[in-house]
Amino acid sequence: MLETISAIICVLFIIIGLVEVFRSIVLFVLRPKGEDTAMTIVPICGHNEEAEYLLRSAAARVKWADNGRERRVICLDCGMDLETRMICEKLVHSYGFMELCTMEELQGMLRDQCF
Repeated sequence: MLETISAIICVLFIIIGLVEVFRSIVLFVLRPKGEDTAMTIVPICGHNEEAEYLLRSAAARVKWADNGRERRVICLDCGMDLETRMICEKLVHSYGFMELCTMEELQGMLRDQCF
C-alpha cells in the first residue's frame, strides 16, 4: 500500500517536472527578439492596505519570470495618501528594478520607450 502511494506521488512529481521543462522551452522559443524592457505596472490609489502585498507579489513574479530581459515594476501613484506613499517608497528602495512614479512620469517613460 505504501509503495503504491509513493509510486503515485513520484509519477505526479515527474509529470509536474516534465510540464515545467516543456513550459520553459516554449517560453524560450516564443520570447520576443530584441532588447525590449518588460514593465509590470501596479496602480495604487488612495489609502491601500494591500500596497505592500501588491508590490512584493509583483516583484516576486518578476524575479520568477526572469528570461534574460530587463524587467521593471512601476508603482503608479494614482492619488495615494501619505502613509501608503511612504510604504511604497520604502519598497522601491528595497528593489533595484522597482520605481514609483505619477501618471505624467509614466506617460513620459512610455513616450521615451516607443520613440
